[in-house]
Amino acid sequence: MVLANRQPAHRRKRNPCPRLGFVLTALAALSGCQNTGGPISLWRMGSDRSLVRAPTEEEMGADKRNLMARWLSPKPNMHSDPEKTNPSPLILGSDGYKPMKSVPNPEGEAEFKAAEALAKQNKPAEAESAYTKLAKKRKGTEWGEKAQFALAESLYKRNMYVSAHDAYEKLHADYPGTQFLDQLVGREYAIAQAWLKLDDPKAKPEEQLPWIARFDGRRPLIDTSGHALSALEHVRHNNPEGPLSDDAVMRIALEHEKSGDFDSAAIYYDQLTTDHPKSPFTERAQLAAIDMRIKGYLGPEYDGDGLEKAREHVKQTMVSFPDRPGGNENLYHTLDVINDQEAERSFTQAEYYRRAGYLTSAEFYYGKVR
Repeated sequence: MVLANRQPAHRRKRNPCPRLGFVLTALAALSGCQNTGGPISLWRMGSDRSLVRAPTEEEMGADKRNLMARWLSPKPNMHSDPEKTNPSPLILGSDGYKPMKSVPNPEGEAEFKAAEALAKQNKPAEAESAYTKLAKKRKGTEWGEKAQFALAESLYKRNMYVSAHDAYEKLHADYPGTQFLDQLVGREYAIAQAWLKLDDPKAKPEEQLPWIARFDGRRPLIDTSGHALSALEHVRHNNPEGPLSDDAVMRIALEHEKSGDFDSAAIYYDQLTTDHPKSPFTERAQLAAIDMRIKGYLGPEYDGDGLEKAREHVKQTMVSFPDRPGGNENLYHTLDVINDQEAERSFTQAEYYRRAGYLTSAEFYYGKVR
């Protein structure tokens, strides 16, 4: 009777807690937590559509009919007929995109003032809802642009940084020549700074967001550092010639250096010296790029391309800053270190060829050491 009352194994209830804990642990591990090199972080930054927006089906003039219908009755090319092409709200001139011209729209103005009135009455949630509707309804117009910016500003002032960053990115995606570009870039840089302070030992306790901020919109649920780096990437891409562009590149390089990703840090230091030659960080970036190349060198058994690049950077720094304080004694010492490392590489290769019986090749590499 006891055996008859037992339930089959597949019908027994199982406790879901271990499964849930395993899933959360796996997500934290994949995201890299605060490590900028986590797989999820790298994938998200590599597939960030806010940096390179793909053309829409409307812009491409896609024809969704089947092959037979398209062959029997082809549609004319919409791009060949200017009357059928939707006019862009942006003006493209010789110096890039310019803000659109103001067109009188009493109805749109009234809707925007009504949303502003809600904000002044200390009703931010209702005001944001009105801004969202207006931005969607008046998209491509002056009032749609103002509503989208006002929505982002309201979210930012309420410390809802995740939603605010998304709203700023939507503003730039819909209006690349927006008149609020300087404010937009400044806010995104401030959001990135707030998220990066979580790993900054010098930050004051009141400046760091608590763990509960993951659930109220002040910080991302996972991979806060990865989101901060994405925000800094948006700063430098949205306004490459702006005053914060070199600051963003420098901070990205420092974060990669801090996480031990010396190759990525060297790439960003190189970009800073190339794209911002007049930046006050140029000399520091050149010296840091040399240091990253040497630190990224794994040993004589591995690729030595970084050593050669470090040698080139040393020569460039000597030419660019011949009268820098302290002179170039440290750079000469760095050249000696690079020479020693290359001699070790040559000797290791010569020993390999000697053991393998290729005496001519061994003699060649022994000669390089000498």
